[in-house]
Amino acid sequence: MTNHPSRQRGIQKRYRASMFLSLIAPGHAFVPFQHDVCCYRHRRSVTSLYSSGNNGGEEWSDFDDYVGDIVSSGSSYKEGDNLIYEAETDNDKQLDKNSNKSSNNDSSSISSLLFQRTSSKTKDLTGVQTRLFSLGQDFMVTDYVGNMGFDEVVDWQYYYENEDDPTDRQVVQPNPFDESKPKRTRTSSGSVVRVFRGEWIGRLGGTLRSKGLDRRILIKEYTGKLALELARREQLAIAKLQSKLVEDDDNAVGGDWIQAAASRSVLARKDDSNVGDLLKRLSRAPYLGILGEVNLAELEEDMDPNDFYRALGVPPPKAEAVWIVYEYAGLTTLASYASSPPQVRRAQVPPKKNFFGGIVDPPPLPSFDERANYIVKGVMKGAIEALATIHDAGLAHRSIGRNSLVMTTPSQDKREASSVYATRTAALQVKLSDFGFSGLLDESCQDEDFLMRARAFGLSFRKSDTASLVATNFAMSEDLHALGFVFLGLLLVTLADLPTANTPMPATDEDTLQKLLSEIFANDFSAFREYVEAEDIWTKLVALLDEKDGAGWTVLETLFTAREKTAENKNSLNIITARGLLSNPFFKD
Repeated sequence: MTNHPSRQRGIQKRYRASMFLSLIAPGHAFVPFQHDVCCYRHRRSVTSLYSSGNNGGEEWSDFDDYVGDIVSSGSSYKEGDNLIYEAETDNDKQLDKNSNKSSNNDSSSISSLLFQRTSSKTKDLTGVQTRLFSLGQDFMVTDYVGNMGFDEVVDWQYYYENEDDPTDRQVVQPNPFDESKPKRTRTSSGSVVRVFRGEWIGRLGGTLRSKGLDRRILIKEYTGKLALELARREQLAIAKLQSKLVEDDDNAVGGDWIQAAASRSVLARKDDSNVGDLLKRLSRAPYLGILGEVNLAELEEDMDPNDFYRALGVPPPKAEAVWIVYEYAGLTTLASYASSPPQVRRAQVPPKKNFFGGIVDPPPLPSFDERANYIVKGVMKGAIEALATIHDAGLAHRSIGRNSLVMTTPSQDKREASSVYATRTAALQVKLSDFGFSGLLDESCQDEDFLMRARAFGLSFRKSDTASLVATNFAMSEDLHALGFVFLGLLLVTLADLPTANTPMPATDEDTLQKLLSEIFANDFSAFREYVEAEDIWTKLVALLDEKDGAGWTVLETLFTAREKTAENKNSLNIITARGLLSNPFFKD
C-alpha cells in the first residue's frame, strides 16, 4: 500500500453579526460567509473548485506526499457603508441548490417563495411569513444603517491518504508559521443585505404606544437569489421559535393569528393587537424576533426613486427585493462591545465640562469583580441560554459569532447594556440573531458539507440518517465550538487589566485564537493557560478562570472540544449540550 497526497475540505459556516459603524465604533465589518463545498483530491497542488471554475495553485515546496483538506468553511458579514454588523455563517451545497431553485422562480411573486410551508416542523403560528406591513401607513423608515456582504472562511486539514483505502488517512500538521500552508483562509464577496431603522406610525403605532411598547423597528432588505434564500431560512427558523412563544394562546394555536395576518387589510385592528402581544413576548425571548414583511408591491408605482434617495441617501429597493421587519433590540453586538479593552473604551468617552468650563475626567471603571460578574453571569450565561433555547427547539444556528449575539435591555436606551460601566445583569438581555444559515437538527445529514465535516472527526452518516442521535449531537457541538471562540475573545478583551489606555495587548481576533489553540497548542488548555498567564494584563482573568477548581477553563475546554467529544462518545449516551453547561459552577453564585 502506498500513501498518496489528498486534500479534503469540509464546510462550516458561521454568521457573524457586527454593529452599525456610524453608531457604534468604526473599524468593524458585517461579513457573512459564502462557503465553498468542494472536496479536494489533488496531489501536491492546491486547486480551488469554486463555482466559477478550477484555478490552479502552486505546488508545495515540502511535505511532498500530502496536500490539504478543508475541514470547515464559513462566512461572515462584511463591512458596508455605515455598518459594523458582522455575520459568521455556515453555507453549503444545499444552500446553492435552494438558491438555484429560487432563481428559477424569479418571475413569480417573491411571496410565493417565502410563504411556502415545508412541513409541520416549520409551523408559523405568529404569521412571520404571512403578515404584510404598508410603508407610510404602518411604519416609516427613519434612517439607513448600513449593508452586509459575505466573507468565506475555510479551515484546512492536511493528511496522507491510502491509495487502496481512501478512508484510511493520516493527519499531518504543517508548520503553523508557514504561510504557504495555511490552516485558515478568507475570501470576501459583495453586499447582499441592506439595513434600515424605522418606526411604527398610524393606528398600529398608537396601539403599541398605548401599551407602553417600543415603536422602533429594524428592517433588512434582501436582494438577489442568495439573499432571498437567507431571508427564507431566517423566516422559517424564527417562525418555528416564535410559534413556541404563543403555544399557550388558544387563538394563536387555532390559527386566528395567521388569519388576521393574512387578511390584515380587513382585520387590521385585530392584527395590530396580535403584533403588540407578540412584541411583549419577544421582549423576553433570547433571539431577535420577526414581526412580518413589507408589502413593496404597493411602492412600485407610487414611489419616486429620487424621493427615496433624497430622504435616505441610498437607492430605492429593487423590484425583487424582500424587506423583513424585526423587533428593535438596539444596534450593539458582542463584536462592538468587545472591540476594545474597558480602559480604552473609558478613554474614548466624550469629555464633559464642569460649571467653570474645565474638563471633567470620566468616572472610574467598575471593579474587576463587578465587571467579571457581568461578563460571566450576564453575557456568557445569557448567550448559552439563548443557544440552549435554539437547540431545544430543534434548530442548529450554524453561524454563531461575536456579531450574531445582540446585547440589549428592556429599557428604551438599548445602549445601556453595552456601556463600559454596565454591571447589572438584571438589565441585560442577550439575543441570538442572523438565522440565515440555520436548519433543523434532524435534517443535518441532508447537508453535504455537514457530512464532510463529520468525516473529518471520524463520523460517517448517510443522508437518510434523519433520526441519528450522533448526527444531532455533532450539529449542536458545532454551535458550541463556535461559541467557544466568542467567549474566549470576549474574556481576553473585556477582562484585560491594562495599566493605561495606550498599553498594547496581544491580538484576540478569531483567526489568531484559532491558530493558537488548534495549531500551536493543539487544544491543550494547560499549555494555553500558561500562555495567557504569561501576560500581566490577564493575571486577574487567569485567577478568575482558576476559581472553583478551574471551572472557567472547564467551560472553555468543553466548548472547544465539543466536536471531538461527540466523536469519542458516539457509542454512548453521553452528550454535551448548551443546557447542561449552565450547571457548571462557573455560572453559579
